[in-house]
Amino acid sequence: MCLSIPYKINNIKGQKAVVNSANKREIEIDLSLLKNLKKGDWILVLNNMAIQKITNKEAKQIINLYNYEKNK
Repeated sequence: MCLSIPYKINNIKGQKAVVNSANKREIEIDLSLLKNLKKGDWILVLNNMAIQKITNKEAKQIINLYNYEKNK
């Protein structure tokens, strides 16, 4: 089973973006699978690739669920 993590886009340069997770982890990812992304969008990331755009509400739900499971 694979787990994709929500990240928020901070900066975009071509097909690459610098993103931050909820725990402030910053990484560079590839955006080539998705179109029309902009700074501030939430995306799901797997293997340093953006795989799906999600809403703010969905991102918060995933983060809350992950934190709940981590703190059990």
